Amino acid sequence: MLLGSIIANLYDETSILETLASLDDLVLMARMREAAAQAGEPLGCFASSAVGSFVARADDAAWLSLMAVTSKAEDPGKACLRYILGTAIPVPKPSCSLTTDVSQPRT
Repeated sequence: MLLGSIIANLYDETSILETLASLDDLVLMARMREAAAQAGEPLGCFASSAVGSFVARADDAAWLSLMAVTSKAEDPGKACLRYILGTAIPVPKPSCSLTTDVSQPRT
C-alpha cells in the first residue's frame, strides 16, 4: 500500500479502521482509539493529525529510524504508518506504586 494513499484515506472513518486493522497491531489500534476519544476527535482526524505532527516536528534521528524501519519492511507504507502512529502516542509506563495501604495489617 502506498503511503500517500494511506494518508489520503485517513479522513474516511471506514478506511482508517480498515487501515489500522491491516497493520496487525491490536495494541496500537486500541491506543489510537483511546487517545482519539480523550482528544474528542474522530479516529481518522486524530491519525491524520499524528502523521502531520510527525512530518512537521520529527528530527533527523526520527526520520532515520523511520527510513530504517521502512527499508526492511515488506510493505513500507504500512510500516511507515505503524511507526509514525506508534511514536505519536506515548506508551504508558508501568507503575510500581501500590494502590492499597500496606501500613494497615490485613484482617
